[in-house]
Amino acid sequence: MGLLQLSAAVLALGNVVAASPIAEVEPRSVAAKVCDAATTVCYSEYTSPGGVSYRIAIPDTAKAGDFDVLLQIVAPQSVGWAGLAWGGVMVNNPLTVAWANGQSSVVTSRSASSRTYPTAYAGATYTVLPGSVSNTTHWTLNALVKGVSSFGTTKLNPNSTAVSLAYAQSGSKPNTPADPNSRFGIHNSRGKWSHDFAAAKVADWATLVEKASAPRTPA
Repeated sequence: MGLLQLSAAVLALGNVVAASPIAEVEPRSVAAKVCDAATTVCYSEYTSPGGVSYRIAIPDTAKAGDFDVLLQIVAPQSVGWAGLAWGGVMVNNPLTVAWANGQSSVVTSRSASSRTYPTAYAGATYTVLPGSVSNTTHWTLNALVKGVSSFGTTKLNPNSTAVSLAYAQSGSKPNTPADPNSRFGIHNSRGKWSHDFAAAKVADWATLVEKASAPRTPA
């Protein structure tokens, strides 16, 4: 059912009909752990076949449906935008969409209630953190995210080793990269995976958020 829902939502993260077949990846699990040397935040990571890494850290005191997220997305420059669906499908759940803009990156909060282009979603907020940069090979988004652990009747379980998430990505950039409200085209790759939220737990949350929020000294 989940894959059918995902497949049916082709235009939930886009605004045109695809001109070529869209690659879809079967559900898979993830257990990779990646630590950011600059902030000491350790994330539970999933990397899509297209090379986009989705990294999540949550408080070790998190309760179901009531926790913030430190999110890091790292993508090659060939990726015009990358999206994350917190409910494992592209409809009726918070969507995080990010892309590069010059030497920085942009994030936008979206949602779609049906098979339509995703519009602004006020239920989630994003604080873009230092280290959100774009260089010649990759772009990175670092963000403190609130409001994605609970939506509708769904409460994400921070103790689960298999939280259903979904991704979408495109090789085309948004129409106006500097604008978080910009329109963007349909994805050319999508899939879903089971993310290990138990492995995403980190201690001393407040301290880590403070470190992640601190200005970085240019290399």
